[in-house]
Amino acid sequence: MADLDAEALRLGRFRRHPSGTWSARFVLDPGPAAETALDHIEELAVCMGRAGGLDADGAVFVGVALREAVVNAFRHGHGPDGAPTRIGLHLTPDSLVITVRDRGPGFDPDAVPDPCQEMNLARGGGRGLHYMRCFTDRVSFVFPRRGGSVVRLAKKTRP
Repeated sequence: MADLDAEALRLGRFRRHPSGTWSARFVLDPGPAAETALDHIEELAVCMGRAGGLDADGAVFVGVALREAVVNAFRHGHGPDGAPTRIGLHLTPDSLVITVRDRGPGFDPDAVPDPCQEMNLARGGGRGLHYMRCFTDRVSFVFPRRGGSVVRLAKKTRP
């Protein structure tokens, strides 16, 4: 993990657990600085994917899935209180798990149109979820009672 993005490490909490797993946590306040921070966090996710055993393309695709989840949180997930977006990366011996939490109104993932259907090809919605589903092995959603959304992406890094 020597190639870790130094700026990403400065932006969040990063640690190695006694079990041999790695984790990183970030809190991004709304605004232009969050977009810049996302570049570094995406690079960190790619590095963690490579360290876990993904090939270069697979690691980049996981980075794209992370970016899509975070951009969706930036666009749709800020509540009226301006709460930050929270991002977690966790590398286990066999997978990379990413969580993205926002405090917006929540949404119904099943109601998001499939961007691959002909009638939706020219529409702008649904592509982020589509990429998340294509580039990871599992996408799940939790909607806490206090509001917001938690998106969990998991990608196996080893067979």
